[in-house]
Amino acid sequence: MDGFLVKTVMADSTEHLFSLSPRLIVAFEQKYGKGMSKLLGEDQHVEHIFWLGWESLKINGLPQKPFGPEFLDTIKSVELVSDPNSASTATA
Repeated sequence: MDGFLVKTVMADSTEHLFSLSPRLIVAFEQKYGKGMSKLLGEDQHVEHIFWLGWESLKINGLPQKPFGPEFLDTIKSVELVSDPNSASTATA
């Protein structure tokens, strides 16, 4: 999952970008019982993306309300974006 960032935009338009770290990936897999590849495929749920935003904020020391309606009311959006600083792993 190298090359991705979790971008969370808060209700006040503050943006947070955090890497899709091994800790975040494992936390997702343990919570939802499915591999991270499912997040990018057919089995994608909006809840999964919002949870990644919440967990990435929490992991990086930004206190948040418990995941649920109270947290969801504090955000505008969460998305996975390409990391422009990530080196390509493609080979010629």
